[in-house]
Amino acid sequence: MRIHYVEDNATDAALLTTMVGKEGDIDLSISQRIEDFEASQEQGRTDFVLLDVCRPDAVSIEDDIRRIRAFTDAPIVFVTGGGSDQFRLEAFASGAEAVIDKDDLNPNLLRQLILNSTYRHRVMSEFPEGTLSSREMKSSIEALSGPFAYVEMSLQTLLETMEDAGRHNTADYVRHLLETVRTIRTYSQDDFSKTSRTPIHELLLDTAKIVSQTARRRGVDLVMETETTWFSQIGSTPLASLGIQHLISGLLRACQKGDRISVRSERDEFGIALNIFVSRDVIASKDILFNLIDAGPSLGLDSKASIQLGLTVLGVTREQTDVHVHKGNLFIRILI
Repeated sequence: MRIHYVEDNATDAALLTTMVGKEGDIDLSISQRIEDFEASQEQGRTDFVLLDVCRPDAVSIEDDIRRIRAFTDAPIVFVTGGGSDQFRLEAFASGAEAVIDKDDLNPNLLRQLILNSTYRHRVMSEFPEGTLSSREMKSSIEALSGPFAYVEMSLQTLLETMEDAGRHNTADYVRHLLETVRTIRTYSQDDFSKTSRTPIHELLLDTAKIVSQTARRRGVDLVMETETTWFSQIGSTPLASLGIQHLISGLLRACQKGDRISVRSERDEFGIALNIFVSRDVIASKDILFNLIDAGPSLGLDSKASIQLGLTVLGVTREQTDVHVHKGNLFIRILI
């Protein structure tokens, strides 16, 4: 991944250089001006652009984007020292993928930013120029609210019917479908042009209240431990909560009665580390975690769907995870 950072402040440039220095898959280049950035393009294609807002050569948001688009179609993210919501909206409307505060930048957030921005940029690039504006894209997403509401209402009615009839296994299956649809709707309508500071302690406590019901139904011993701290993420706080809920729920659904799962959060150098222990090796490796089609038969479709949805909503990449199995136990570490 080749990232180019246009930044005239030597201190800020050095901070980012140090930050990504240990990330072997990130190649960072820095220029003080856009014209220097353009001249450096002979060295190879740029995959991602970070653009400081307050530079001597900066004229306007539109001008910055126009000048960069003259020589690269890579996703552009503005870096600010505390930009307003109005600036973020203007940048987004002008063609930027996101706006991020310098104080929030860290390797984990940068990976999530790259993942979301690159995907959105690729989707937008599939349409001929001028055929789809950001406003039209927003309208097309909002147009799905009706179908989503219909599916949710139908599943809610079916869930209540199954519960009244005492068909608990079917009710659990329908409940999972309903939660999946609601999360996909939230994900499709969330604002990925901004970052949010999320209290991991509150998030995990709320998650525990929800997934503990699944644990009790399945006879799984679930333990969740956390400390009071915050982390920054792309998108909204509710989105992070849903991501963790589905990730843990997917692992629970792969367990059997008498199994044990523990989830513990701890501070990491650049954010939060989620340490997950499962007393059953339901996932054999990192490759399987990111390609659940190859997972063993103990991982059902409901488990695969929840785990994959959780990772997607959290914006977690392979580089942010570590998976290993020891004596039949599964250990997963995720940096968010």
